[in-house]
Amino acid sequence: MFFQNIHRSIPEDIEYICKLIFEAFKLPVYFLDAANEVFYSFTYGYTNNPLAENKNKLFIELFQGTEANTYPTIKSTKYYENYFAVNLNIDDMYLGKFIVGPSTYSYISPYAVDTLITNNQIPISYKRDLVNYFNSLTVMDYRRLLSASQLLNLIVYREKLDLATVIERNSSLKNIGMKIYSSYENSLLENRENTFFHHSLAAERSILKCIKEGDVESLIKLQQAPKDGEFGILSKNNPLRSEKNLSICLVTLATRAAIEGGLDAESAFTLSDSSIQAIEEISDVTDLWNLNNIILCDFASRVRKVKSLNYSKNILLCISYVQKHLYENISVSDLAEILDVNPNYLSELFKKEVGITLSEYIQREKIEEAKRLLTSTLYPILDISARLNFHDQSHFTKLFKKFTGLTPKKYRNKNQ
Repeated sequence: MFFQNIHRSIPEDIEYICKLIFEAFKLPVYFLDAANEVFYSFTYGYTNNPLAENKNKLFIELFQGTEANTYPTIKSTKYYENYFAVNLNIDDMYLGKFIVGPSTYSYISPYAVDTLITNNQIPISYKRDLVNYFNSLTVMDYRRLLSASQLLNLIVYREKLDLATVIERNSSLKNIGMKIYSSYENSLLENRENTFFHHSLAAERSILKCIKEGDVESLIKLQQAPKDGEFGILSKNNPLRSEKNLSICLVTLATRAAIEGGLDAESAFTLSDSSIQAIEEISDVTDLWNLNNIILCDFASRVRKVKSLNYSKNILLCISYVQKHLYENISVSDLAEILDVNPNYLSELFKKEVGITLSEYIQREKIEEAKRLLTSTLYPILDISARLNFHDQSHFTKLFKKFTGLTPKKYRNKNQ
């Protein structure tokens, strides 16, 4: 155990670990003593949630009853925040716990803040403070969060915990396998008795084939054809929720078909995200069915466009790389090195196939991303310029005006 070194005091060890974890993960770190009082904290530069500023109360509510845990504990709040904790027990005596967080699994957009406000009946006056708060949080997906908790546990106890163990011990699902099997058996019997059969796999494959080939016309005809079988029930108590779940499954399949058809993976997944968000906003089943048709045709149309461009493999790889690294400094020489080709050859090939130079394409895509940030976030213009790796704000403003005819400030005022 880390605390077996007789040459250091326990408070010194606790402070050392808190500081180490803080610097490694850029997350606030606290140590609560056995009386649930904050003994140490490293939170430089982090703002508190305006809806839950009393950290001590929050920690007690989140981790109450976990003092006996011999593994990392993962907890989330209704405000999209995630924390993990590791207890400190020495010689079977509970001395307190390390608590790390908050972080979020993904970027929390202003639109997500709107939903949070609506669902929790929060006064709209909190919106700006909430947006600023979420912008200050570190994004850490579930897998990274688990790994960080394992590392803290390893530091404290020198014990290697495998990922599956941490996941299982933090799961609230009990006997879920038996529940699914029982539901499967009952549903199968009921379906046979009522001659209810699921939709044809052949029909599904035909739809996905149209998307993969960019064949919009054939896709429309298939959508108008009579149904061959029934779709499953994915929510027993909410018909609209069931239809939405089916739509999300359809979008997932369409996304894979579009990628196989040549659509850039990042574009396909982003379109998938936007489509699912649109699905969630629908409140009428008829509108949902119409939206499904629109989404499928959108995927097929984009695949058709990619096929019509007939770009070579190197150009497609270039475009894909630029889309994935917009927040980095991208140069023609870097791309040429990645593709193992001559920079001049790559520049000439890109201009020939795309119609603009590779440097201009990089600039254009960065400005397109800047437009999205200006309209969907409250980031200062200077921050957006820095995030997208422009030399300085003056250079960013000059390029932005070149592509849009407006300064970033005027564009934001007009479109936000």
